Amino acid sequence: MRLKPGLLFAIATSLVACSPPPTPPPDANNNDSSTMDAADSASPSDAGNESATDVPSDVANPTTIAEIPIGTTERVMGLDGPVDVVIDRNGWPHIYASSVRDVAFVQGFLCARDRMPQMEMLRRLASGTLAEAFGSLSPTLIEQDLAIRVVGLRRAAQRMWDATPMNTRSRTILEAYSRGVNRWLAGIRDGSRASPQGTELVVNESTQDWTPVDSLTIARYQSYSLSYDADSDISRSELRTRAETRFDMANAMTDPALAARRGFVLDFLRFAPVSAEATVPDFYSTSGMMQQYRPDVRAPRLSQRVFDNARGFLENAKRAAEFLGDQTRGSNNWVVHGSATMSGAPILANDPHLSLTSPAVWWGVHLTIATGADAVDVAGTAFPGIPWVVIGYNRRVAWGVTTAGYDVTDAFAETIVPCTMGGGDCVVHNGGQVRIETLTERVPTGPGTFYEARFEVVPHHGLIMPTIRDRALVPRTGTTAISIAWTGNQPTTELEAFLDLSYARNVTEARAAIRRFGVGAQNFVVADVEGNTAYQSSAIIPVRGAGALTFVSDPTAMNAGTGNSPCFVLPGDGTADWNGNVPLDQIPQGTGSATRPFFATANQDQAGVTFDNNPHNDRHYVGCDFADGIRQTRIAERLRMGTRVTVEDMQRLQGDKVILYGRKLRPFLQAAMTRLEAEWATPGTHPELATLATTLRPRQAALRDAAMRMMAWSLDGASGVPHAMTESVTEAERTDSIATTIFHGWIVKLTDLALGDEMVALGYGRRSWSSEQGRAVVFLLENENAMSPAQRPRTGNVLWDDIATSSVTETRDYVLLRAFDEALTQLAMTTRTSDVTMWRWGSLHTLTLNSIVPGPGASLSIPPSSDTMFPSGFPRGGGVEVVDASHPGISDFDFRYGSGPSQRFVVELTPTGPRGFNSLPGGQAFSRGSRFHRNLMELWRRNQYFAVPRTEREVVDARDSRLRFEPM
Repeated sequence: MRLKPGLLFAIATSLVACSPPPTPPPDANNNDSSTMDAADSASPSDAGNESATDVPSDVANPTTIAEIPIGTTERVMGLDGPVDVVIDRNGWPHIYASSVRDVAFVQGFLCARDRMPQMEMLRRLASGTLAEAFGSLSPTLIEQDLAIRVVGLRRAAQRMWDATPMNTRSRTILEAYSRGVNRWLAGIRDGSRASPQGTELVVNESTQDWTPVDSLTIARYQSYSLSYDADSDISRSELRTRAETRFDMANAMTDPALAARRGFVLDFLRFAPVSAEATVPDFYSTSGMMQQYRPDVRAPRLSQRVFDNARGFLENAKRAAEFLGDQTRGSNNWVVHGSATMSGAPILANDPHLSLTSPAVWWGVHLTIATGADAVDVAGTAFPGIPWVVIGYNRRVAWGVTTAGYDVTDAFAETIVPCTMGGGDCVVHNGGQVRIETLTERVPTGPGTFYEARFEVVPHHGLIMPTIRDRALVPRTGTTAISIAWTGNQPTTELEAFLDLSYARNVTEARAAIRRFGVGAQNFVVADVEGNTAYQSSAIIPVRGAGALTFVSDPTAMNAGTGNSPCFVLPGDGTADWNGNVPLDQIPQGTGSATRPFFATANQDQAGVTFDNNPHNDRHYVGCDFADGIRQTRIAERLRMGTRVTVEDMQRLQGDKVILYGRKLRPFLQAAMTRLEAEWATPGTHPELATLATTLRPRQAALRDAAMRMMAWSLDGASGVPHAMTESVTEAERTDSIATTIFHGWIVKLTDLALGDEMVALGYGRRSWSSEQGRAVVFLLENENAMSPAQRPRTGNVLWDDIATSSVTETRDYVLLRAFDEALTQLAMTTRTSDVTMWRWGSLHTLTLNSIVPGPGASLSIPPSSDTMFPSGFPRGGGVEVVDASHPGISDFDFRYGSGPSQRFVVELTPTGPRGFNSLPGGQAFSRGSRFHRNLMELWRRNQYFAVPRTEREVVDARDSRLRFEPM
């Protein structure tokens, strides 16, 4: 799905108008006045630093790090010892120190050097202080700040910091990392350093010092963006309420078309995936089914006014979360046991799908402490603003992560009454009353100006969602409100989990480390040099009260669609409250072997709890909103091919662009075209198509040609556009790219024509629920008679019929064919040609890494709009739900996309140590003048990799420059 360009898109125009022009470069070889910045990447040192020493580069080839000439020496008070840094040819720093304090200090310093504007934007976003810096340019930013204050990321971070014991590694690392960042910021204040051109409004002399709470706030933001789904729960409840009112209660005599859609929610909001492929399908099958009393608890009845009041919060909270990627963000990972690899060593792969922005989401680093109790050697990628390594490997163990999708957020409908004692308002809970508490925060709206925000809190659930409108909180009225409970409000130990992983010596120790992971649940795959592999997921997953799990999802039941589910708004009366957590050993996991040669995850249902469309009847309820399983199915197909795999095979799999949705949907188009051809040849053969056949006859040749292209399509989502003027594409790639274009145009029209009329009837836009519409259409096609219980006769067929055309009864084939015809017409308009051979997918399906800083910072996009060959972005293959994630969405004919593989990581765990490979979109440095700004982009967009240096000799051979930090 596309991502709106830039975090502060709303203020881009204001920044352009109000910002000073960029400072001209001081010389032709450096676009940044600070030689400490990566803009002068050959000598990343500080201008004005009295200890800087230039060393000629024409020395004999070194064989050790100590022999590499030192380009810069930085003297720092408080270091435990000297710290050497080798910047390799890809811009990754390799940091060698004698203590965790020193290695974290230098990591903070170097990350600030490369990414401080990104870190500052994340800090303000997660803390709710965007308006403080930009409120005068875009006053509505206060609404986003208020929404993020409701979520409470900084409050949670402060609790985490307060709970961090003294004299622990994590506390030492957080403090030292902050000191390193502040050392770099000091140069901004004294003028010896400068923020990259175009980012001066983000980082300047007024930028506040960094603190450990800032790092934890960003960490909690990561958790929030990957686990907080209150908006989905509330949106589903609103749709359910509208459908019950509009369809289920319709009069069959006066509104037969509406009444025919009774039970629509069960047709539309499916829990079962499109493709059922679990990671550990037997995990719960041997542990017994959940035996639990199911009380007759009614679902809350909320008025439209309650939903309307929530909209301001939900929209702003979602906007904040989408800095890392939109609702389609996800990831792939897998680990293959040595019994199934060519070398006999395990191979692990991971490609997390997040925003594709400039700068990249990840920052590569290698941290080494040679001796002592803190000795470590860990390489991988980190989030800017957070110390250590998130995805990577040490000398013996490697790990990768994907979002698990467990349900850890609930929305509760609170009944509010006057307190019987002491005045004020209370909520009804467990037959009694609980007083609503208040929380007040001063939210800056600009330099020196503040808004006093007063939030209401239900002590046993969480904050009440306020009404946010016209840059303020609207005082609550009425007797019903929605509160939000999220596991991220409590202190957890994710940083400790990653620290322990970096010290793990084998898979057993790695799995113990993962158990410390609490919020923003991840699917971990791990492997070690001894040949062991495992899959492990860990999270704080609440055990819900029996009243939360009464939803009847069987459409044939007489009470179908009734009851409660954590996927909707729950009653706040105590019947659905949280009662402890799911035990960690009862969360999906497993160990690899020759009989279980691989584990793979792609954000899908890990254990198959939703495969029966009922997520509430297994031993534990863990979630209902997983990915549709298509990517997982393709990965599993490739890994089950029976041949021993290599690193190169895993790299090719990460770049796989086969569109399995085409395999699912194409047969239905083929069958419809066969019937259309029969009606053309012998009118009356298919009378339901007679009118349409007459309408389409003038375009018979074009429809036949497009249909033949679809049937001949290999399902490869080829771009069909070369990467450069000097390159070419094959005839097969060109023909596949045309079919890929036609397919994507068709599914946009198909989902619209099939269910757009129902969306309009419910008061939404035609494509308001495009991803859900897509899943529902697949189910309708594959299960024509599945939704036909006695009380809802032939609902499945009715959904093909357009509510708005009472004189025509549209059938499934009618909709399939009309969508195909309309897609061809729209594609001709979009491409500005009716010549189908010019419909190359890569000319429409493009990617630009948009700068996170709008206005003057837009020149930091990759490629910039001034790029002579790709001014509209890089041509890309792929498409809807492919392994090489590049989903353009199915809501319209704008097929650009903005989220996907934020890195591609493959590592082989050989007995002599890991061999790691990576591919990052863009580069390390957020500075246009640096050769590390976009140096890795060419590899990434060609699905190619670079070897990550790890041993001393590898680092020396890959050296670009060396700098040194010495104690004063």
